[in-house]
Amino acid sequence: MRSSNPGHSTLRRAWWTRAAVAASCTVVIVLGALPAGAQQLSLRMASKNFTGAQVLSQVYGQALAARGARVTFAEAVGPTEVVFPALKAGTFDAYADYQGTLLTYLGGTPNSSSAKTHAALVAKLAGTGLTVSDAAPAVDVNGFYVTRPTSTKYKLRTVSDLAKVAPRLTLGGPPECRTRPLCLGDASQRAYGLRFKSVVPIDPDGLATQRALHKRAIDVAVLFTGSSVIPADAVLLRDDKGLQPADNPVLVMRAAAATPDAVRVANEVSAAVTTEAYNAMSLALSRRNDDPTEVAARFLAQHSLP
Repeated sequence: MRSSNPGHSTLRRAWWTRAAVAASCTVVIVLGALPAGAQQLSLRMASKNFTGAQVLSQVYGQALAARGARVTFAEAVGPTEVVFPALKAGTFDAYADYQGTLLTYLGGTPNSSSAKTHAALVAKLAGTGLTVSDAAPAVDVNGFYVTRPTSTKYKLRTVSDLAKVAPRLTLGGPPECRTRPLCLGDASQRAYGLRFKSVVPIDPDGLATQRALHKRAIDVAVLFTGSSVIPADAVLLRDDKGLQPADNPVLVMRAAAATPDAVRVANEVSAAVTTEAYNAMSLALSRRNDDPTEVAARFLAQHSLP
């Protein structure tokens, strides 16, 4: 759910295999000072396979490490469909996800209210042995983008406007877009009924989508509104039927790892992750190829966290 960071190219090619979950673990141990007599918390922190999610897992993990946890990181493991089952199975203890995406994956129905979506997610996780932090203010959702000439040619202002011309157009989007309810899957079809001439799997992290649009290899691009590199002349089509929910970042944790102190730290981190801050961190990776470990450390220092 972006140009690949060179250091993670091998991991990204292994998104959809269970073996990748085990093989992708890159261990990074960061220790903070433990209070006298305290028991050290051990956390295996995974991340989803795009820049925004990678840096968020680093931010949460480093903050917890600064409070004395022993944290190991597994970078770019895969989308929700891979990481969440691995968390539930005990392969990992925590990872950063997006509450609307996760609620949809679990069979729930998110909406535009962050508070209501969060409450529904908490209720859906009840009894599963998993929990989530407070939701961050940042929002990152699927956006349907076209170039300004394409918008003018076909009179495209809303996603609904796409329906009549989609059979003549090629869409580029994440590999999982075809089946994701909020991309081209069932919920999207009920709302908009988009049937494109062809759908090209393309990494929405960075410049690959921009190049494809400019070369007219694709006509429409699915990009993430809060973390993708958005082409300068791109037009975001308005989600006039309200398909995209309040997709705020959350830390998903196994209940056994969600100690009161760990939850408190995670909630403090969430409160600082505004859309502006999240966008800046994401673009530092996708545009400058900065190391997510360093980007997260700068963010925590700037906000005096934890």
